[in-house]
Amino acid sequence: MLALLLLSALVTAGPLWRRQLGLVLAALLVLWPLAIDGGPLLRGLLALVGFWGAARVLDLARMPSPLSPVQRAIFVVALVDTRNLTWSHPRVDLGAFTKTAVWVPIGLAALWAAARCSDQLPLRWALGALVVYALGEALEGLLRGIIGLLGAETPPLHRDPIVSRSLREFWGERWNLVVNRWLRTHCYLPLARRRRPALGLGLAFLASAALHAWFIGVALGPAMAASIGLYFVIQGLLLALEGPLGVARWPEPVGRAWMLACTLLPSPLIVEPILRLVEH
Repeated sequence: MLALLLLSALVTAGPLWRRQLGLVLAALLVLWPLAIDGGPLLRGLLALVGFWGAARVLDLARMPSPLSPVQRAIFVVALVDTRNLTWSHPRVDLGAFTKTAVWVPIGLAALWAAARCSDQLPLRWALGALVVYALGEALEGLLRGIIGLLGAETPPLHRDPIVSRSLREFWGERWNLVVNRWLRTHCYLPLARRRRPALGLGLAFLASAALHAWFIGVALGPAMAASIGLYFVIQGLLLALEGPLGVARWPEPVGRAWMLACTLLPSPLIVEPILRLVEH
């Protein structure tokens, strides 16, 4: 998979035919995990890596001025957009590593408890929601810490989603901003520039649903894929209601309660597939 990803990156530059060939190779990268003979967790992780690698190749195909071959290779294997990095001196970001050190045991403890609550679904799903949140916080701290050791700085990756006062703030400004920026670039902005922001927002959530449904489906099958995909469809529909409801004008406690209700009440749709994937 790594060789195919690097080949896709090296090909995707210059003439249109080379960019198209790179996208064809990227499509093969997405499909590759279907041929892997491994457990659900391995297949799911490889499907996620393949999808995200193909997303990076799409970035390369749409760049007006191509990067050098070395820059393209680094770009597709990096978890963050290397074009947004600024370089300074290597440093140890104690805050980032401390964040990871705090959230990893919390997530592992919640996962351990959730695995022993299979007959108490509300408790299992509540613990699963904590696992998902802890995973996001721990990975953000680890990634930011590693970037600091390399002497780079990056725009925010994940900004305390729990303090969000609306779904728009949660999904648009705080949760997983790496994927958020990609969806904004390729799904939302092209339609927003044509004065169709609602359609762009819907496309962004459908793309997010497809990403999650793909790697869960490869690992666990169509039922779990439909479950996790439905979660993001619901999130898009609820976010579309925020404008007519005037959520932005609600008092902070009410807005935060709305955000928590909208993300947590349907969360079994996303929590159960992720728990089953990790438990394998």
